[in-house]
Amino acid sequence: MPPAAPSPVLDRFSPLAVAPRRLDSVYFFMWAGWRDELESNRWHWGKRWAATLPVVFIQPELRVGELAEASPEPRLANVEILSVEANSSHPESLLRVGLRQSGQIAAHMLSRGHERPLFWFYNPWLAVPYMMLPAAARIYHATENYFDFENIPESWLALARHSIENSDLVICCSEGIVRGFANHTRRQDFITLPNGCEYPKYSKPATPLGSWPARIEDWRRANRRLAVFAGNINLRLDYGLVNLLAARHPEIGFVFSGPIGLKNLSAQQRRDYDTLLRRSNVRTLGRLPPEDLPALYWHCDVGILPYRTDMPVLVENGFPLKALEMAASGLPVVSSLMKPLQKVPEAVIVTDSPEAFDTALQSQSRRTRSPADRAGAERVCRMYDYDILFERMLGELAARIRDEPPRPGNLADFAASIGLEYYRGSLADLADAAPRPAAAPPPAARPAMSVIPQPIRRMVSASMRRLGRWWMV
Repeated sequence: MPPAAPSPVLDRFSPLAVAPRRLDSVYFFMWAGWRDELESNRWHWGKRWAATLPVVFIQPELRVGELAEASPEPRLANVEILSVEANSSHPESLLRVGLRQSGQIAAHMLSRGHERPLFWFYNPWLAVPYMMLPAAARIYHATENYFDFENIPESWLALARHSIENSDLVICCSEGIVRGFANHTRRQDFITLPNGCEYPKYSKPATPLGSWPARIEDWRRANRRLAVFAGNINLRLDYGLVNLLAARHPEIGFVFSGPIGLKNLSAQQRRDYDTLLRRSNVRTLGRLPPEDLPALYWHCDVGILPYRTDMPVLVENGFPLKALEMAASGLPVVSSLMKPLQKVPEAVIVTDSPEAFDTALQSQSRRTRSPADRAGAERVCRMYDYDILFERMLGELAARIRDEPPRPGNLADFAASIGLEYYRGSLADLADAAPRPAAAPPPAARPAMSVIPQPIRRMVSASMRRLGRWWMV
């Protein structure tokens, strides 16, 4: 069933449900690459937090030794992007890198006067600063069930498991993620808040900002029915299925929009993709600005979600944001099998085979949709509006924020979770392995930082490095 509607006494944002005096900031522990992301759920949650509190998106993207840097996020008010050292790619260096990341984040908190931060967590590689720095509360926001991924090292899954088990609240984007986490961790008290939609944004026709409408204007003049997909065009799409649909329905124009990433495609996927681009009834528009997506959907007749069904991570856990965004735009939506979408049958038709997908595609169009079907989809989209999901989250969080001083996480359990051999090895890396000089240095001025071991020097703040630039003997 869709989530319950909020109480009418709640304002559009009701931060008083969390008592702002108990929080003074929100730090998002993210994967690198934020600047190139489409409007993900991180965007929607960060935007809503920023209406009340300063928000910081942590980006692990710097080389060793580069100074941390904070800059405003130009697209979202009251949001900063904080660049810190890139993730460790090996468990052996996890603690060493994590200590430097902790110092960079702590320096930002001190500079902004943030003493009661909420930590909002996505990236298990950032488990060290997530646990080491004091926080008023910690939320693990699970958009993926990494335990269903293939070829992920157990040492990394241990980080995810530890972060899940030691957070105050775990929010899962689907029931599939809940099942995966329950099967692989000691925790059971998960909250399901699915991906939603910005209903007011998508529910009204919009004027296009870009020049892309010219690419499909001839189809529109010919009154051709248009099927649309907008999102990442990558290894998750079933290009064989789309080829089948495009071959069977030359009367339908298939419109694809989004960034194209073909690096990890199999040889067969690449052949199917190349065949698809040669079809006269298939066109790609490239990446559109997020403001143009409502206009794109209102230009089309049916939304399609042709994802692969041989990937358990999609079938068991998939709930793409675009599903309800298209539905909120008045489109009937046809999807390949993603079990979480079966929770919203009024908004999305979920199929279990190429033939069923083909049958649904033939029968669905904005032009012929019944008023009852339109009303049912609209009702679901309103109930899954991000404002309502945010209110539900606030209610869950309010009971978990302590009035006591912010505290670090459990580092003893962290050491055990990654393996004591990795923990000891990472600590050992902090030692100065260079031999001592045979004689004392001559009594002359020399750079102070040159006598500080390199691993320790990297953890010293920039201000301390400037203060100790010269050491007089």
